Parts: sequence; structure tokens; C-alpha cells
Amino acid sequence: MNKKIVIAGLLALFAIAGAGCASKQTSAPATPSQETQTSAAQNSTPEQTTPDPSAQSAENNGASQTPATPSTEPTKTKTDTEKSGDRQTQQITVYYTDTQENGLKEQKKEITYPSELEKFQKAFEALQKSGDSALIPLWSEKITVHKIKLDNGALTFDISLPDEARLGAGGEELAIDALKQTMFQFKEVKTLDLLVDGQSLESLMGHVDLEHPMSR
Repeated sequence: MNKKIVIAGLLALFAIAGAGCASKQTSAPATPSQETQTSAAQNSTPEQTTPDPSAQSAENNGASQTPATPSTEPTKTKTDTEKSGDRQTQQITVYYTDTQENGLKEQKKEITYPSELEKFQKAFEALQKSGDSALIPLWSEKITVHKIKLDNGALTFDISLPDEARLGAGGEELAIDALKQTMFQFKEVKTLDLLVDGQSLESLMGHVDLEHPMSR
């Protein structure tokens, strides 16, 4: 009787133990909480890296050592006249007469001028004084020039002519010829016009007809 009870108790223990093992095998693993998943996701974010200062310095030094590209813009150069700043000098032929007004007498003179219009001014001034007692200027120093203009080969003088600078018929003709020959030696001058106080007169001094303009 006692043996049967012992055997029955052992069988009951084995049955209880077997049921506990089966219960452990069929139970599912616990699901992690939402908070844990979120925390894990946050922790999995890639870590931001700080640039290496030494690498940036090396990169900047490499950029600064790159040679600058030379400018391709052409250098502006001045003309020879502008570069030196010198006034131009030219030898010309100037025409006078003698004490008897026996035709025109020529003389070589050197003029210095800074511009083309100034060249004609200097040539006219050379007509007003010879520097030689044997050569008489036909254009008085009392004559002044108001304006000089050169337009496409047409040279125009606008002068004042006081009474004391006027000549007789022979002198007037020589004066006009002296002016023409002096100015027409410049190749750029094709025609010559002479005005008195801005007016185109029929005669310069009242004796000889004055052409407007005069040609070579």
C-alpha cells in the first residue's frame, strides 16, 4: 500500500515537471517597449564629425600658393609725342620781300609747336618778322589772329587788320602770295581762306580781289 502511494506521488511530480517544461517552450519572447526602440533609433544616428583644423589649414595654404593668372588685357601705350611730352620742331620756308618790293624772297626758318593748329600759327608769326634787315615782312606784327581752323584740308585764318598794317597794290598782292606759298608747303592744306574779323571781304586791303577760298 505504501509503495503504491509513493509511486503515485512520483508520477505526479514527473507530470508537473513535464508540464512546466512544455509551458516554457511555448511561451513567446517579450516585445521590447516603444521607448526602448525610440532610444535605440536615436542612439543609432550617425555621429557628426568635426573637420580637422590641420587639414583645413593645409587646404587653405594650397589655395594661397596657387599662382595668380596673369591679366590678358593689353597694356595701353601712349604715342611718341605723349610719351616724351616734347614739342615738335620743323624747318619751313617763309616768304618776304626786299626794300624795293621786287618780288618774294624766301628764308628758311625753324618753328616749334605742340599741335597742328599751333604749327600754322607759328608759320604765320614767322611771316611777321624776318630777322634780316634785307628782308621785309609783308605781314605786320600789328596783325593778330582771332582763329585758325583746319577742316578736311581747308585751312581758314580769321585775322584783324588795323589801318597801319595795310599796303599798296603791289605790297598787297605780294602779301597774299607770301601767305599762300608759306601755307601751301604743308601737304595737308588743300585750300586757304582769309577772313577779316569773321567776314569774307572782296579785297584784303582794297586793291586786289580776294578769293574765298584760295587754291594751290
